[in-house]
Order: sequence, then structure tokens, then C-alpha cells
Amino acid sequence: MARLGTNVYLVGSREQGNNGNSYLVGFNEGFVIIDSGGISDPLNVARNVLEVVSRKDLKYLILTSCIPDAAAGAKFLAETLGVKLLIHELDASWVRKGNCMGIEYPPVSPFMVLRGNIEKIGDLLILRTGTPTKGSIMTIKGDYLFSGSSRISILDTKRIKYVFGLYEYSRSNKHGF
Repeated sequence: MARLGTNVYLVGSREQGNNGNSYLVGFNEGFVIIDSGGISDPLNVARNVLEVVSRKDLKYLILTSCIPDAAAGAKFLAETLGVKLLIHELDASWVRKGNCMGIEYPPVSPFMVLRGNIEKIGDLLILRTGTPTKGSIMTIKGDYLFSGSSRISILDTKRIKYVFGLYEYSRSNKHGF
């Protein structure tokens, strides 16, 4: 686990045996987990989350897409930590089936499906990107952007200072990510 910013933690990563990154993020209603780490039983993610916050402070698990590196551990985290699963409606059926891009993982039902291209949950702004899946999303919290596996080429660098992706994270610069 690593603290990456104010109320932003890397709780799962390739260095910890996961296929993708998983983040714990504080927002005005408590904490959310963004992406599940990409393995079907991400015990290390759950342990790292509980080192920072208690179960009662956890509100949601936001999946940036249905791809396995983002979603494979969603069922485990939802059941183990009691978080409510959020995903865009265009990817929700794949998560319910436990199969996205031809790769199977434990199926799970979302608590909430996001329907619009722009959604707001507390002080989190969620934008549908449509890549790599039709329901892929990004989440913005202040000057932090959680991009999932969406590729970023141009950023509003006056506002976005850090980009946290499914496979990498960095401070943005005047030329973008």
C-alpha cells in the first residue's frame, strides 16, 4: 500500500500480485475503492483498505470498466468489505455474467448502474469515456483523475494534476499524461 495524495491510496498493484491497480479515495461521503485489482480474490486489496479505513466508512466500489483487470475481484470486495458496486449500464450486464472480452471471472450484481455520460456522486465527477469498452468511465476528485484503462492524451492541466490509471499513475505535466 502507498499513500499517493491527500486521501488517495494505492491499495492494489502489480507489485502486490494484482493484474491492475486499485485505489482507495476519500470523498465527501466517506471512501470509495476504484477498481478491484484484477484478480478474483484480492485479499491484499481488502487488507490494505482496512489498514486505512473501517468498513463503516466505505461506501462504494467503482469499476471503471468490465475488463477483468478492473472487475475480476469485484464480487470478493463487495462481499468481504460490504461495499456497494457501481458501474456504467453499458458494462453492467458483462459484470453480472462474469465475462468481459472473453475472459471469465466471478459474476456480481451491481448496486447502482450509471446511465449518463456525466454523473455526480457526492464530490466525485464520473465521465463515460467509451474506451476500451462502451461503458468505460473516468472519475475526477478535485485535481485527481482516475482513468481506469482509458488512454489520456490531452488534459486540462490547470485542473488535473495527477492521473491514476489501471496500469500506471503519474503527475500530469503541461503536455498531458
